[in-house]
Amino acid sequence: MRPDVSVICNTFRPGGIDIFLAGMRDQTYPKDRFEVILIDHRYEKRHAEVMALAREYGVNLIHAPEHRRNGKWAVCASGYNTGFALARGRIILMLVDWTYAPPMWIETHLNHHTGNRCYVIGPYIYHAVGITEEMYRVLSQTGPTRVSPPWSEFTRQPKLRIGHDLVLLPDNHGSASSPEEALTLQDGVFGEITAFADGLFDPVWLARMPPFPIGDAAARNIPYPCVVAPGLAHLKNESVARDVVYAINGADTWAERGGRMPMDSEFELRVAAINLPSVWSPDTIVHCVNPRHAVARAMPCSSDSERVDGRWSQRDCMEFLARRKREIAAKEHIYAPAPYRMVDLAKKLDPWRTADTINVSGLDVPDLEFYGREIWPDSPYT
Repeated sequence: MRPDVSVICNTFRPGGIDIFLAGMRDQTYPKDRFEVILIDHRYEKRHAEVMALAREYGVNLIHAPEHRRNGKWAVCASGYNTGFALARGRIILMLVDWTYAPPMWIETHLNHHTGNRCYVIGPYIYHAVGITEEMYRVLSQTGPTRVSPPWSEFTRQPKLRIGHDLVLLPDNHGSASSPEEALTLQDGVFGEITAFADGLFDPVWLARMPPFPIGDAAARNIPYPCVVAPGLAHLKNESVARDVVYAINGADTWAERGGRMPMDSEFELRVAAINLPSVWSPDTIVHCVNPRHAVARAMPCSSDSERVDGRWSQRDCMEFLARRKREIAAKEHIYAPAPYRMVDLAKKLDPWRTADTINVSGLDVPDLEFYGREIWPDSPYT
């Protein structure tokens, strides 16, 4: 039976699998009416473990690698597009890794898809773990409300397998030779399934983890559902009809050319260009146990300040986004120019939906080979 809903999560970090699957286990929507698709950069390192936990939790899971990789560089758009191509649900829900979606999350999203078509955006809140009281006092002042519970509520935080101070890394990983290098710590790395020393994630722990910052992670604190202007999308807790994703050809793979490419903003603008309003839905809130001060980014993107190894700098990314805003406003180039159509990618990847294992050899395709030419911010968008 074709599912009503496909939940897509795109992950590239060790740990956090137990958090995501716990949320899918706890959903109140009928299990036979939604599927879960986990696109995993570390697929070959943990496939058996992931599938074993999914079976234990009763989660209908498709676990797959990105359909295209690019050496050490981030391929987030390819990850999302792999999930889009594998999805068969009428509605696609997007969720970030290391995130717990509480019961009723699916139904709350679907409530917005019963009438006029729209693009639903929900909040997500970070929960810190393994921090000290001194760090909490600093972090509690970074939120938009500057109101926080007393430290005494968080003295029973679950323990990480490593200390928070060993995970502090700069945001810019342009010099890292591999995800593993960026994550290597003095006394080991996170486990592939969980980062907790206290066992697999338990949702009751959320009350013991300080929220960081106080309120939505992007300060998006509108307290009621409403139509909003484009600009709030993060592709971290959002939903849209599958045919809309096909109409714009998914996420723009040009966003993989640099580290500060706002792929989420560009995606939302193209959705808006085909006359779908963005709807803010605060009741769809999810809990991300992945504060940036405690878990390093695992995949290098580029250098912000300069072009490194042919990658776009931050300036290149911003120039490209400005160009895309002008083009989309003029209703130009709404269909992303990947070297494939989403419908063809779906046919190609269909065997992955039922495969016991997927051969990852041959997935690594450098940019020049993938696009067949050099791609820069002013290149023809075709």
